[in-house]
Amino acid sequence: MHYRYLSLAALLAIALPGTRTEAQHPQSREGFWFNIGLGVGSLGCSDCGGEREIGPTGGLALGGTLSNQWLLGAFSNGWSKTEDGVTITAGTLVVGARLYPSPSSGFFIVGGVGIGRIDVDLGEFGSAGETGTGALLGLGWDIRLASTVSLTPFWNGVAIKVSDGDANFGQLGIGITIH
Repeated sequence: MHYRYLSLAALLAIALPGTRTEAQHPQSREGFWFNIGLGVGSLGCSDCGGEREIGPTGGLALGGTLSNQWLLGAFSNGWSKTEDGVTITAGTLVVGARLYPSPSSGFFIVGGVGIGRIDVDLGEFGSAGETGTGALLGLGWDIRLASTVSLTPFWNGVAIKVSDGDANFGQLGIGITIH
């Protein structure tokens, strides 16, 4: 139930227009940037029989600023769930970019490609995992709290392709970005 409230809060924060705080702290981006976020996600896979699993997600990103519209960096996104002694995790590490279509707005689109990994831990029965390719596509909104700190609601779609199948998860959450 609490996932619904987090999802609603993140959607409202993305959908609402600029805040008074943003007017006091205009969108300027330069130098090193860093983002960390948490949320909820839904995982589907080629071997899941069409069922999607809900679990916690997280992300970490860092990089450098090319211009007030382009940020380059490394993005790590993960999903996990433990149920009945079985833990499933999926994650990516990609090189990508954040594009702010309007330099004066906090809205951005993010994308990248790199590696992805899927792991299943069956407790005392062992574990298995495989590494393949990973991709990230998402969007978010930097809501300025101070001149270099933003509250960042986001949605990301993450895809992983390995030789034995594939997985994907969506992330809806909120993070902190330091510019």
